[in-house]
Amino acid sequence: MSFTYRQKHVKDYGTYGFRFQDVLPNDVANIFSLGREEKMPGAVYDWDGLKRKDVGTYVFQYTLSGSGRLEIADKSYNVKAGEAFILEIPSNHRYYFPKDTEGWEFMFITLVGREAADCWRFMKEQSGPVLKVPPNSKLIQFLLKIYQDTYDQKITDAYFASAKAYEFIMECYRFVRNIEKATKDISLQIMKALSFIQTHYHEPITLDEIAAVSGFSRYYFIKQFQHQINMTPVQYLTKIRIQKSAELLRSTSSSVTDVAAQVGYANANYFNKVFRKVVGVSAGMFRDSKDVVG
Repeated sequence: MSFTYRQKHVKDYGTYGFRFQDVLPNDVANIFSLGREEKMPGAVYDWDGLKRKDVGTYVFQYTLSGSGRLEIADKSYNVKAGEAFILEIPSNHRYYFPKDTEGWEFMFITLVGREAADCWRFMKEQSGPVLKVPPNSKLIQFLLKIYQDTYDQKITDAYFASAKAYEFIMECYRFVRNIEKATKDISLQIMKALSFIQTHYHEPITLDEIAAVSGFSRYYFIKQFQHQINMTPVQYLTKIRIQKSAELLRSTSSSVTDVAAQVGYANANYFNKVFRKVVGVSAGMFRDSKDVVG
């Protein structure tokens, strides 16, 4: 496999092109490209769906924070945090970073294959080109997982990449069929906070920083978060960190101390205490026992 990789400022951002020695049939779903980017004021970012070379591809782009603009024929959409758009290339569309926008942080995955085409057609029929998708949904969680696996160079051949593409397509179907339930009672402000936690859990973020992202005062933010998510912001942050640490413990040989640092805990002893409280066993025992479910 060969990656086209672009490193940007911090390790969180990059763009990958998927090229393999083994070429699968054209109708088989696979990943064409994947990335996570952040555009700041003054950045040039503009894609015309009728002028691109990557024809026969299907784009899913999700806004983590900020906003961008999407134009389809004579309609215009301001794509905000917690929203995704789906597009076929080529088609009459344009998406870009407006000059008057403060910033746009997003993730995208571009697929190929007949199954991707069918899925995108179904999603458009059910919800239109723009979808409201909570950052804690299984769909976005899986997109983040594909990105992390790609960054860690775990997607090693065309067959593994194809399996991930099919899983993503199935998560798209699952989400769209339950879209009203999935998006119920989650405000844009709380979506922004969820996205921030999902993408910065490995950093020493504070409750005040999370509240500031939402635009609410600390007190009102805690109240609204608990009402909409059924747990406090700190409990949610802990949940994400422990989930990520469980994945690392099972899929890597990193020490418990290293895993703790990778999920935002500077003190390994404290991490182990939190892990045991949430999971029921220590991090080391969790790694050694395949019977323990994380």
